[in-house]
Amino acid sequence: MTGDAVASPRQAHSGTEAPGIVGLLGPILAMSRHLRGHRRLFLTVVLTVWAGLILSVTTVMLSVAAASALASSPSGDGADEAARTAAALCAGVTVLGLLAWFEQWFAHVLAYRVIDTIRLRVHRAIARLAPLGLAHRRSGETVAAAMTDVESLEWFYAHTAAQVLAGCAACVTVAGACLAWLGPEALIVPAAQALVVAVPVLLLPRAARQGARLRAAVAELSAHALAARAHARETVLLDRLGAVSQETHALTRRVQEARRALAVRAGTEQALIEVLSVGVVLLMLRVATDSASRGGLAPGAVPVVVALAGMSLVPATAVTGALGRLGETSAAARRVDELITTPGLRPTAPESPGPGAQVSTGSATGRQEASLRVNGLRVRYPGASRPVLDGLDLEVRPGETLAVVGASGEGKTTLALCLARLVAPEAGRIVLGGVDVAQEDPERTRERLVLVTQHTDVLRASVRDNLLCPEAPDDQVWQALTRARLADRVRALPEGLDTVLAERGAAWSGGERQRLGLARGLLRDPEVLVLDEPTAGLDARTENEFLQALAEGRRGRTTVVVTHRRAVMRACDRVVVVEAGAVVAAGDHAHLLRTSSAYRAVLDEAQEAPDAPAPGGEPVRGQVPAEPTADAEKHERR
Repeated sequence: MTGDAVASPRQAHSGTEAPGIVGLLGPILAMSRHLRGHRRLFLTVVLTVWAGLILSVTTVMLSVAAASALASSPSGDGADEAARTAAALCAGVTVLGLLAWFEQWFAHVLAYRVIDTIRLRVHRAIARLAPLGLAHRRSGETVAAAMTDVESLEWFYAHTAAQVLAGCAACVTVAGACLAWLGPEALIVPAAQALVVAVPVLLLPRAARQGARLRAAVAELSAHALAARAHARETVLLDRLGAVSQETHALTRRVQEARRALAVRAGTEQALIEVLSVGVVLLMLRVATDSASRGGLAPGAVPVVVALAGMSLVPATAVTGALGRLGETSAAARRVDELITTPGLRPTAPESPGPGAQVSTGSATGRQEASLRVNGLRVRYPGASRPVLDGLDLEVRPGETLAVVGASGEGKTTLALCLARLVAPEAGRIVLGGVDVAQEDPERTRERLVLVTQHTDVLRASVRDNLLCPEAPDDQVWQALTRARLADRVRALPEGLDTVLAERGAAWSGGERQRLGLARGLLRDPEVLVLDEPTAGLDARTENEFLQALAEGRRGRTTVVVTHRRAVMRACDRVVVVEAGAVVAAGDHAHLLRTSSAYRAVLDEAQEAPDAPAPGGEPVRGQVPAEPTADAEKHERR
């Protein structure tokens, strides 16, 4: 569990007002619309469960009837009747075993189909919302929806819901049989069944509050444990071990108190149900003996009636067992349904190309230098008062390296995401290599244009798998690593390309992780390479190494670099300045330094150490040049 998914105690306790039964069932019913394709299989499971419950009651009655017949008349007609009853009992037990097998089979098939349907919808929703649609979502909730919540819903729809419906149907069947056999006096049975179901229903709001309180306490304890693990060094250095231990003890005690309250309520429910079970058996025993004394019921049938009374509550207890997790299931359904139904920001593939549209059909291996043109691009995020990009125009010539600069929040990263088809523009066109990207599938665009983001995620997997192109042959892999200036580092690893990297690349420096991201992009050999803040957070020496790798990798390739680093701006062929979602200035570094106050403001805000000189003391094109002194820059501006 991540820390950002944990509510504070005050927040957790303020949200413990649980809805009633209708409010709990609402999200569950809403979620069920995603599973309409499995109705027939679900009804099959319900029927097998119902048949199993009825046959369980019947076999118990048959066993009691056989024993009663033998006890009342060990020989003669009693023995024959007992033999026939025993034969029926054997047949019933056999069929009951087959029904149990079929129930497990159908329920497991339904479970796999349900979890397949829901989990695929959740992952498609995450893919549709990423990256910006997930920006305001707590990662813990998203992971819970994809894993824990889906498993809760799978168990409910494949098992619990069938048990509830089949239990209700079996209650009606058993109650009807009792009324038909014993008359109005048998109304005791449906009344007891209703009371057994009513007990957990009446206590359901309290159960939901207690469950929410327990989840909040466990979440708080988990967050505290994670924080203690993350800050273990500071805890020891600042001598706070005692304080941390006391807080851990207090949080643990809060969890135990919540668990105790939950156990007390569950025990109370079970005790009430047991009292009702004993009560209905005693009452039915009185009814049966009175009927037998009046001659309305054979004496040997009295034990059968008592057995029927005891078994009549079995379907009701099947229903009550399912209600215990209704609050948890309702919360899971609400989270998953909200995630699935949230509209995404990403563009989708066109249904058919527009009239006269050009559609790219080439492959990534036949790459050519491509031009990039953006016209009137406008992007507005949901709930935003103004567009983040507003009529942006941009043109990048084939083979050119363009730097996109500007103050924070002016739309630079949004532009990169639009180019990679991760955000759908409200208006405007993006033309890549003469093809309007709106007329082709987003995946096809991302084959021709690769975005390398600011933070390179390193998986706990081999170097080969971390390059995210498993089908690439080794010679191409090594070529990409060489151009990214990472080949020597990988060759030094114990198993080379098959070496498993630490989680999040903990054993690698920031510059090495950045160059791994560059190698990922180069391995795909795209027509256009887009880099979003590729050297942010790197020191001058590491930045110099990365830009040398970039100079090698971008050779003969159209490149767009979103940056706020002065060294990167100087290394590019041309620079554009973005302000208020539009381009306000364009030119090379020297020209903009003389003519653009917006560009000079960006340079003044750029905070970085002096850059390392190029090898041999002379800067080369595409490599980090030595940064001029302040006096030299003032002279250059004049």
